[in-house]
Amino acid sequence: MDAQKEALQRIISTLANKNDEIQNFIDTLNHTLKGVQANSSNVIAELDEEFDGLYSILDEMKESMTNSIKQEQAHKTQELQNQLSQCSNALENSEELLEYAARSLDIKDPEEFSKSHNGLSIPHLFET
Repeated sequence: MDAQKEALQRIISTLANKNDEIQNFIDTLNHTLKGVQANSSNVIAELDEEFDGLYSILDEMKESMTNSIKQEQAHKTQELQNQLSQCSNALENSEELLEYAARSLDIKDPEEFSKSHNGLSIPHLFET
């Protein structure tokens, strides 16, 4: 029976040592798990900061580009409105000249025709 007790004592000692090894391995795994979680959280926080910075830069670039486009649009709109106004005035003057010329063609008397054209300044009709 002493041999059996001794064998049982060795088994108990071996099991206790294996339990200690398993507990140490569990502790190592828990420590590694906490490290992975902490590292992941740090990397995610750094990534968030980087992307926040990039978003900020992109927002600034978007605002700057939008302002440039709006300024260019305003400039081109003003220029086109000026050209439209000048063309409208030129068309109006041309229509007045056309009407005047058509009325002049209806004048039968050469003297009256000559009088109606005295002092006529054709370039004056095209001033804007």
